[in-house]
Amino acid sequence: MSTVDPSNEIFDKVISFIEYTNQSIFLTGKAGTGKTTLLRKIKETTAKKTVIVAPTGVAAMNAKGVTINSLFQLPPGSFFPGDVNLASLRAGVVSIKTLLTELNYSRERKSLLTELELMIIDEVSMVRCDVIDAVDAILRMVRKNDAPFGGVQLLLIGDLFQLPPVTKREDWELLSKIYPSPYFFEATVVKQHPLLQVELKKVFRQTEPEFVDILNDIRNNQIGDARLDILNQRFDPDFKQAEGSNHIIITSHNAEANAVNNEKLDELEGDDYIFEGQIDGTLNIQTLPVEQSLRLKIGAQVMFIKNDTGENRKFYNGKIGKVKSIAGEEIYISFPDEEDLLLERASWQSFEYKANENQAIVQQQVGEFYQFPIKLAWAVTIHKSQGLTFDSAIIDAGNSFVSGQVYVALSRVRTLNGLILRSKINKESLRSNIEVLNYMNTGNEDELSELLSLSQERYIIYLFSNVFSFQEVIESLNTVTSDHEIMKSNDAELRSMIGSLNRSEEALQDLSLRFQSQLRQLQKDSGLKDHKAIHARIEAAFNYFAKEISLQVINPLNKQIRGKPKSKSDQKLVHLFQQHRLAAENKLYKMRTATEIAAEASNWEDPHLLMKKIHELLKKKMSTPAAAQNATTIQLF
Repeated sequence: MSTVDPSNEIFDKVISFIEYTNQSIFLTGKAGTGKTTLLRKIKETTAKKTVIVAPTGVAAMNAKGVTINSLFQLPPGSFFPGDVNLASLRAGVVSIKTLLTELNYSRERKSLLTELELMIIDEVSMVRCDVIDAVDAILRMVRKNDAPFGGVQLLLIGDLFQLPPVTKREDWELLSKIYPSPYFFEATVVKQHPLLQVELKKVFRQTEPEFVDILNDIRNNQIGDARLDILNQRFDPDFKQAEGSNHIIITSHNAEANAVNNEKLDELEGDDYIFEGQIDGTLNIQTLPVEQSLRLKIGAQVMFIKNDTGENRKFYNGKIGKVKSIAGEEIYISFPDEEDLLLERASWQSFEYKANENQAIVQQQVGEFYQFPIKLAWAVTIHKSQGLTFDSAIIDAGNSFVSGQVYVALSRVRTLNGLILRSKINKESLRSNIEVLNYMNTGNEDELSELLSLSQERYIIYLFSNVFSFQEVIESLNTVTSDHEIMKSNDAELRSMIGSLNRSEEALQDLSLRFQSQLRQLQKDSGLKDHKAIHARIEAAFNYFAKEISLQVINPLNKQIRGKPKSKSDQKLVHLFQQHRLAAENKLYKMRTATEIAAEASNWEDPHLLMKKIHELLKKKMSTPAAAQNATTIQLF
């Protein structure tokens, strides 16, 4: 089972990047380096509005998130990014332009995607490049923000040396006209806006330095004859499992694994026992991590597919044992040199994300599946072994293993002595994907520290400048101007007033963009050292915009709202104007609070301390009585 070194500075740096910058990151590392543990830590501690997605239902369930397709309501198939005659696209391939025109998101889903600050994509090695470009296009459109992914920070987690994306041959014939390979890093948005690569290097899974070195050489296409000879010393084509041993066969195809498991189960004497899983709520049965109808016999070799969450941690994901006895719902599992374990049913949850009335993103459980957390384990496929750790395994690296899969299979095993090879391994079968090797470029810790400091500076300026954006106010007015009943009104004075509001707010936004550019230039020229100039610029901007918001937006709205509505149409108009006034007042409140924080945050030169100070001051100010009136409708940063 993976454990984490609490002194791991890389962990702390990644958390700081997530919490105190808007830098998007690709977090990678070999199996057993703690990627999943760090994901859980970030989920538990981040103050950002976050969703977790994964490419498959099982991966999403394991990460306690949702699938990419369900969050963005993507149709099945592939997505073509280029300008192309739609008639030339084969069935199952959708142009991204067409996808955008056919999106029909509910107001709730639009609100969720608009409020989103951080999106974590787990098992990103299995995500295709065209899906990444489709998600980028959707977020830019929904959020009305042309920054990469509409301004959402991304944390991509995965190991590119593990399982690659799955692409149908006929789809790839078309996609290959745009993309060199199907990996996520070939996406147009990723090439134009490179991700920061961070690699976790300390391995907690393999316990033999020699085996770790062999796996590293295979991973980097550097395996020499001497180490290959050491690996092939595990070749034993006639290996027979001893009584009580728990070796598992790693195969390339489902059919082969199922055949082995069913054959071995049928060979056992005694009765079949069927255990039915229970589904509560909404849950896709195609994504169940274990069979809904679990067939067992006494003596069956089984594998745990979940970590023990109890205090004693008696099992982990991938641990193998044997069914010792069954009596009703009581199943005892035995292990070599360990006490027998009374198995209990476990549960897996399915979730969905929503933005609530306070503009916070909340994760809601919508379904739950109850079943014993085991499956038959005389054999398992490479795909289903991803994320598992075995004490002992049998691998036949024959012709059925495609390039790169041998490394995946080998890295499932904890020690070299736990490995049995049914066929010898040659260098060709160990060759890693050249596209992956060319892409990987993780820096050292010193470079990471420098970039963290610079990214924090940029993020601080981004936070302050973004407060002065009028896009939210303009969007609020769009609610009025998009109402056909109101805009068809014969009231020329009303239409003139709305037109005047629109022109004023657009002009204020233009000025705001110039102010934001000036702030960025101040940071670029001297970092945060010239903090007095930065604060003075923020204060001057607030004084100007506060006056103009009152004169050009709030005062005209007050005049319209003051009169008593004479009809339902008037009531509707007054309500929309009240909502728009609230948006303007919230913008004014945000600007004032940001300006006060800029004045009080004294240690500008240390961006890390400044970010902490900003968070402290923000929490303090939002807890005051004056702020309480606004707390349900705004979030400052």
